[in-house]
Amino acid sequence: MFDRKKTAAFIAGMLICAYAAVPAINAFADEDFLVEGATEAVTSTDAYTKSGDFMYSLTHDGKVCIEDCTSTAENLVIPDTLDGIAVTELGRSALGSDHENSTFKTVTIPASVTYISADNPFVFCTNLTEIKVAEGSADFCAEDGILYNKDKTEIICYPCCKKGDSFAIPDTVKKVCASAFYNTIPYDIKIPASLEKVEHFAFANTRLSSADFSGTKLEYLSDYAFTNCSHLNEVKLPDTVEHIGGGTFAGCGQLEEITLPEKLQTIGQYAFFDTGLTEVVIPDSVTSIGYCAFGYYTSSSGQVASKNEAFTIVGRQGGAASVYAHDKDSDYDYQNSFSFMTPEEYEEKLVEEQALNSTKSGDYEYAVIDGEVALIFCYSQEDKITVPDTIDGKKVDAIYTNCFNVSCPASEIIIPEGIKELKRRAFYQCGNLKKITTPASVKTIGDNAFDECMALESVEFLGAETIGNQIFRECSALKTVKADGCLKEWNDEEPFLYAIGLEDITITEGDGNFSSENGVLYNKDKSVLIAYPPSKTETEFIAPKGLKEIAQSAFIRALNLKKVEIPEADVINAYAFEGCENLTEVKLSDSLTTLGADAFYNCYALKSLHLPDTLVNIGTCAFGYYHDDNADVENGAPSDVLVEGFKLYTVKDCEACKWAKDAGIEVITGTAEVFGKNISKGFLYTVGGIIAAFILGIIGAFTGKKIKKSKAEKAKAENREKAAERRKKRQEEENKDTDKEEDSLEDDED
Repeated sequence: MFDRKKTAAFIAGMLICAYAAVPAINAFADEDFLVEGATEAVTSTDAYTKSGDFMYSLTHDGKVCIEDCTSTAENLVIPDTLDGIAVTELGRSALGSDHENSTFKTVTIPASVTYISADNPFVFCTNLTEIKVAEGSADFCAEDGILYNKDKTEIICYPCCKKGDSFAIPDTVKKVCASAFYNTIPYDIKIPASLEKVEHFAFANTRLSSADFSGTKLEYLSDYAFTNCSHLNEVKLPDTVEHIGGGTFAGCGQLEEITLPEKLQTIGQYAFFDTGLTEVVIPDSVTSIGYCAFGYYTSSSGQVASKNEAFTIVGRQGGAASVYAHDKDSDYDYQNSFSFMTPEEYEEKLVEEQALNSTKSGDYEYAVIDGEVALIFCYSQEDKITVPDTIDGKKVDAIYTNCFNVSCPASEIIIPEGIKELKRRAFYQCGNLKKITTPASVKTIGDNAFDECMALESVEFLGAETIGNQIFRECSALKTVKADGCLKEWNDEEPFLYAIGLEDITITEGDGNFSSENGVLYNKDKSVLIAYPPSKTETEFIAPKGLKEIAQSAFIRALNLKKVEIPEADVINAYAFEGCENLTEVKLSDSLTTLGADAFYNCYALKSLHLPDTLVNIGTCAFGYYHDDNADVENGAPSDVLVEGFKLYTVKDCEACKWAKDAGIEVITGTAEVFGKNISKGFLYTVGGIIAAFILGIIGAFTGKKIKKSKAEKAKAENREKAAERRKKRQEEENKDTDKEEDSLEDDED
């Protein structure tokens, strides 16, 4: 799931700015965009002089360059002198930089001006309807309120509020200057054959619906030339184009197909980001394709996401196309996994699709493919649709690609018993679909089957054995998923990556390869946790006994989680807990060996981790980092920032200790985790010694009392024995005395 940090940060920052308000454009001008011989605008306000409503600096030849304007007039007339000095240049903010409060409807440029910033100071004039040029200008002219250079070979600015749905660029124009049509009204702009150059942001943010350059000799489309043209659905390029710049068509959501010129050599980063393209044919001439040029879009959560295998790259095996299809860069944790086809394979696919020989019957079109009947299109406009099990007396076997699509209004579609397969994208962009159940007969569900079904809430697969890749992409409303226990294959490492509303996953008992417990998806023996529902309400998770691995993105964006205990897992894969913003306490296994890239990325509330010395594999930004949306990446500031106050508790000189120190994370060694708290081992030893001494003291005291008691009892016994002996002796003596007396009496009697 990648958002943002996994591509070139500088370009990403530029793209975000390109989508933002008008002032952002100003940030991208550099020396390459300055007219030769022109003076760069002074940026230090200390060097500016105020004169009335204007701020100005002096050029190298002592003339005035207007840098800012605070006038609130509707009709602005720029003076030809300020403080007695001739005005010859208009800087990038000459007409102000507060686009929200700009009042100018007309602007008149004096004849003295010889240079206008290449960044087009008029983009901030958001109410502008007309530009005028004073008579006598040797460098500029205006026609019908539009600004050109003197000989009209360059169109400099078409006022953004000038009325009219169409406009034909004069056939004298060779260059459309930077931001010339930025945010303008026309949706139909005719391009002359004379055009040779289109500069950055030239047509950005317009209502343009088509752009036909086929009659020109254009060689280069500059960065962001058409960015965010949300209505653009057709582009025709001449064979002469060799370079397409970064972000050129980014944000053109309705652009669903394009033919790239045969001489094209380079395609810039983000060139076709966030477009409607699902496939592209790359000419053999292309030698370089930039990061995220194709197959990436902005997800519903605002992140940069990949279409993965749902996007097809066609090109020569071993060429730039095949390289891009599976391109990766470990420095940015960037990896493409697009479908790739050679031109020959692609041609076969087209022939197959064209040979369907479909037949229309009622609300459906169908075709016989390899002896099986497949529904290929549904025309029904009902809210509840029951798919037929037979059509024209033939048994229906499959639902084909795009059979149900954006044109289908149904909130519920009932699939009958007997249908065996849902093909790739069978229900693509069914925006109202809320519930679907597949019968036991449906054994295979193709890739992206429910792609962009953004209202889908409940899904039940009663007999599916094989499920394809990214079937729930952009299903942000999905809450419950239930599948039969016979499920054997789920060809997706991150099956619920985009289902941010998911609350429960249930797999019934069966002989398949998956299981569930308490709404969480596991493999059969629960040794691998595959997916934890992002919107599950519990705040604590304690792993079941025997869990050894956490799959990639398993807990991604689980916002309710606060405490996690995983006492036996040896492996935690990439992005496992990314975006768990409320996670504060984590207890990991003492035998942990692998912690993947971004495993705890964007876990803002997590202030510490205790990692064992068994950990040997640690990915980029595995812990302690978050993404700073406000980072000044344009000036080299990192977007990956350490969580303030984050501490790592571990063993001295182990791999985790070295990794953390290299990252600048505070490391504390010589501690042990006790009841979720990290306690100094020295303190524990001291406390342990005190406790041991106390216990020994108690034992000693007890033993002493016992010995003393034993001695006393022994003494008593001895005394009793002595007393008994004394009594015995006395008795014996008494007996002797008695005998003597008796003998004496007997003698007396005698």
